[in-house]
Amino acid sequence: MVAIRSLTTILTYVIGLCGMIPLFPWLTTFPRVILVAGLLSGLWQDRRGSWPMKSWMQNVAIVPVFLFYALQFSRANPIQPVISVLAIMLAVRLSGEKSVRHSLQIFALSMFCLASSSLFDLSPVFLIYLGLLLFMVALALVLLTFQNQDYAMTVSMPDLKRILFSALLMPILAVPLLLFFFPIMPRTQLPLWHFLNPPVSRTTGYSDTVEPGSQSSIAESRTLAFRAEMPRQALGQLYWRGTVFNRTDGIKWTRIDRIPSEQPVFTGQTVMQVIFPEPSAVRTLIALDRPASLALQRVKRSPDGVFELIGRAERRLSYTASSQSNGSIAQRNSINRLFYLQLPPRLPDRITALASEIVRAGKDDSTRVAYLENYFRSGGYRYSTRDLATGVRALEQFLFEKKQGHCEFFASSFALLLRAAGVPCRLVGGYLGGEFNQMGGYYLVTDDKAHVWVEAYIEGSGWVRIDPSSFATNAGDVWMPPGSRSLRLRITLAVDSFNHAWNRSVIAYDFEQQITIVRHVGSLLQGANPAKMLRSSAPYFAGCLLLAGLLFAARRASLFRSREQRILNRFLRMVEEKFDISTGMSGKGLFELASSADNSHVSEFVAIYAGALYHDRRLTDEEYLRLRQILRFLKDGKSKIP
Repeated sequence: MVAIRSLTTILTYVIGLCGMIPLFPWLTTFPRVILVAGLLSGLWQDRRGSWPMKSWMQNVAIVPVFLFYALQFSRANPIQPVISVLAIMLAVRLSGEKSVRHSLQIFALSMFCLASSSLFDLSPVFLIYLGLLLFMVALALVLLTFQNQDYAMTVSMPDLKRILFSALLMPILAVPLLLFFFPIMPRTQLPLWHFLNPPVSRTTGYSDTVEPGSQSSIAESRTLAFRAEMPRQALGQLYWRGTVFNRTDGIKWTRIDRIPSEQPVFTGQTVMQVIFPEPSAVRTLIALDRPASLALQRVKRSPDGVFELIGRAERRLSYTASSQSNGSIAQRNSINRLFYLQLPPRLPDRITALASEIVRAGKDDSTRVAYLENYFRSGGYRYSTRDLATGVRALEQFLFEKKQGHCEFFASSFALLLRAAGVPCRLVGGYLGGEFNQMGGYYLVTDDKAHVWVEAYIEGSGWVRIDPSSFATNAGDVWMPPGSRSLRLRITLAVDSFNHAWNRSVIAYDFEQQITIVRHVGSLLQGANPAKMLRSSAPYFAGCLLLAGLLFAARRASLFRSREQRILNRFLRMVEEKFDISTGMSGKGLFELASSADNSHVSEFVAIYAGALYHDRRLTDEEYLRLRQILRFLKDGKSKIP
């Protein structure tokens, strides 16, 4: 026998943990300590069966905590006080006696705590905790109903199985409704809590300026920047375009909005991508270099191939981009050369001298670019994020003294020399590379892949991508992909593919996607031919009807048997199982079976059943229920029937 109260107590703690664990990382120290103390105190008291602290004492203890956090509540900090109070209230209830009323309060507080954790992280793990919580609550509510009737109730294992099955059936039956309503229910463009507490924005791997020399070292971050669903590409084509820097003061490169008009000519193979950026305050939209179009509402497109989101950028979104990734874009019209040749009033003497040398070495743009590329290749420059030159002379020190730096040093100095030599150019900021997830069919790009390169304008070719960092002596060690993948990396990519599927199907599913689906279905219906659809689907309907007919014919006998026949069949199977007596081909009658079994349960069953059968009448409801009870006792192996 199993005690109902013991089961409800265990379930109450499991439900409490489902609410505690997801919220715990986002709490401050004090609520964390109270949660752990409340849980341990409750376990210790439940084991002793004694609860010194009464319910009214717990309620009084919560009041000052509530007042303390109520004073901290403000428009700038509305979330942290609320979740702290919820966590402490849950801890207090877990530390007390688990009566029916207190258990219901724990269930409600756990659900509120789990919902609060979604304000900080709405990952697939949340769905796991939510599903577990809903199943456990449904089960606990049924058990609490029995406990409320009899505090010390115990049930047998077979009865407990039936209770558990009935309890779990409720949330299982709700799943189809959930799947049905999810695609059609309206939803907002932003989560409602964003209006109260804007999420902490991720700092991207690149910024709105390029300023080499501002730091002596660069720390690399593996924070996810975006995912891109697309076919696998060669490493040399994985340049992800973000923004363009077109103005320099000799040290810092920035972007100004007064950009001359351009008319790019996109030719060659087109690469389609579906981009899923992580939520960020940056409005620049990333796409494979160079994007020709980008399918998203409220987007500003600049002539130099930069796309920016109009409005708030913190929400999770996705968009489709079409790109030509061959590294050069021709122009129908002439560019504004003066705009892309602007220089600061004064350059260091050594940089000016090197620029004059480039001019003498080449008479046109292409030969000057080739000369500078060869200069970097043979100059002994190394790619490094440590021991960098700093200060106003950082670029000069990089070119002529230290000869080591990261992509900002390479690109900034290369572009500055090109402009000084009369070659129009600009910097492009974005990302380079990414880890291809074969399971999900997408690239995973992290912040440490942030990169800056150069676009130079060459007459007859247009804008040509040049990556000065690739001229470093150790460029192969920096960018060459590893030959094999470690087990840890494969596991990480497998988990990430699950996260991506969750974000793609659930988190990023919004009103715009609903409209897209409706339009797609509408276009299919408009072009549909009903007669043709009926003809094409007729074989499938016929097959389904035939299969249903065969199943119906196979089970017809069992479907239309009377309850007398059904309960007799159960009895015969049980006699064979319990007493090893053949009931099929032996030809024994019911009384002969009872004599062979020599069992009081079998004898009573035969007496009741034969009393109806041999008098040519059906079983009464009382007789039928008694026969079912006898079968249960036979199955459980009990010797006496009450």
